[in-house]
Amino acid sequence: MENLQFYLKPLFEYWYYSLISGVFLLFAAKFVEKIAIAVLGFLLGINMIFPVVVEKVPQLNEVLSNYYQIAMIVVGIITAAVLYALYKSITFIFGFGIVGILGYYLTDIVLKYLNLNINFDPTYIAIGTGLVFGILGGIVTYKKSSEVIGILSVLIGAGTLAVVAMKFISHGDLTTPLYSSVFLVIFLLLVVIGFVVNFRKKKE
Repeated sequence: MENLQFYLKPLFEYWYYSLISGVFLLFAAKFVEKIAIAVLGFLLGINMIFPVVVEKVPQLNEVLSNYYQIAMIVVGIITAAVLYALYKSITFIFGFGIVGILGYYLTDIVLKYLNLNINFDPTYIAIGTGLVFGILGGIVTYKKSSEVIGILSVLIGAGTLAVVAMKFISHGDLTTPLYSSVFLVIFLLLVVIGFVVNFRKKKE
């Protein structure tokens, strides 16, 4: 939970950035794919990359003491630019990673269940299967990048807005069962709204 609070800290402290980004990701990501991936990169930069860099290099706290927020925004913008430039590759990597890992573990479970008597390590079969499934998954997500980024954006946008809401409801406390439940309810409600807005079929 401490690690979670560490990564959520920028969302609480600089909630206005999170609010704007979250609203955009939740309601408009499906319609402006490239901008959505840039907004995702900005959130990644200020909430994940920058805090980790500062934690790993404590000396930066002194150097950036008067320019902390500016440095954070710069890192966010750089991350946004990188993801914007590589967004097609990122969708392939995402599909390759998720589907490949699932393929590996499912194959490993099946092989252990069957308990086949073979002359080599069955792990190689699981790895090979995972690679094949990963490549197929990467190709599918690459071709369906708009839908993939739309789904990711809705989930991240809903999570971001739920965290911002908890700043005012619980002053950032997500450790108690009550506040955790409230956060989950808000998150799921926003996810439903986001999917309805972005993926509903238009009437002919």
